Amino acid sequence: MKLKNIFLKKANLTEDQKAERFWKWFDKHQNKFLFLSDITESEKDKLMDEFLKELHKFNEDIYFEIGGHPEDEKVELVISAEGIVEHFPAVEKLTSFAPEYKNWDIIAFKPPMGTGFSLNYRGKKFDPEKIIYIPLTSKQDPKAIGFNVCYPDFEESEKEIFVNGTYLILDTIIGEKSCALDIDHMEVIRTPENIVDYDFGHLSNIAEYITERKNVC
Repeated sequence: MKLKNIFLKKANLTEDQKAERFWKWFDKHQNKFLFLSDITESEKDKLMDEFLKELHKFNEDIYFEIGGHPEDEKVELVISAEGIVEHFPAVEKLTSFAPEYKNWDIIAFKPPMGTGFSLNYRGKKFDPEKIIYIPLTSKQDPKAIGFNVCYPDFEESEKEIFVNGTYLILDTIIGEKSCALDIDHMEVIRTPENIVDYDFGHLSNIAEYITERKNVC
């Protein structure tokens, strides 16, 4: 009976208690996550699985990234909701309970990284310096921020690849929170033949466009 009561007590932890439990675990095990680049891939995979298992004891719908620049004094631990707004409160709750660490920056949501990069996703290269977007306006909702992202080789059969690749680019440029909250509509299309007749920009400048639209609205 006593053993059963212990399990019930653990299962009924409040969200605050779960957050505290996670950071107590991290405080105890943090050092082995500092040098992931210095271990084998199999060892790294084991550690990442261990971390995710502990994180999901707090909330099964949030994820993490560990990284940062090699020359930085601190390693970044990013807690992410993968852009799903309904899980944002869980990220904010957990990170609000994070202690100060000498070797870690605890960051809520994937931060904006700016431009100057390209990525390969499922066999296609996405370069924000070359990708064109066309701003959209809505009479029903003049404050809405929307745009079409254009690809000369877009095919409807590969729409999922283009959509996911585009969101990866946006997520990196403007950050997870802005990508989820500031963009009301985004569509991927084949580049119009008369693109020169449109008022278009390049995806590398999308942060400026979003800021400008928010200030106007």
